[in-house]
Amino acid sequence: MTLDQLRARSRQLSHAVTMVLVILLLALSIELFAIGSGRYPHAWLLFHRLPMFFYLWAIWAVQRAIASISRGDVFGLVVPRLLTQVGLALFLGGIVNVFVAPILIKLVTGRGGLAAYDVAAITLGVVGLALVVVAQLLRQAAAMRAELDEIF
Repeated sequence: MTLDQLRARSRQLSHAVTMVLVILLLALSIELFAIGSGRYPHAWLLFHRLPMFFYLWAIWAVQRAIASISRGDVFGLVVPRLLTQVGLALFLGGIVNVFVAPILIKLVTGRGGLAAYDVAAITLGVVGLALVVVAQLLRQAAAMRAELDEIF
């Protein structure tokens, strides 16, 4: 695949990711409108949507990285930033899903536990932390390569 083909595919993928982001934001807006209008009687269930903000951040970071690559930005600089942002978003989303949302629901309703056993959220959190570590390794590798390039 040539560089021009990669940029063209990146533009297409950027548009597709943007559509996913818009659809998710639209769905969240509909839920918020339903709660605000009083048509949704259990507003406290919105606490289950708190992780969604972090997952939207991850999708937004992916879209920005793909757009950067389509503009011709240096791949080695884009990827570590992408992995860090997506990793943090997934980790924080998992933490909110497992701990924060259940605690808030318990505070509001007096029911429920202090944590939720959600294998998917726990997995996302662990993968998120791994992405942050990999991003740091990529940054260190880039710094070592730059140092070697200066020597030779």
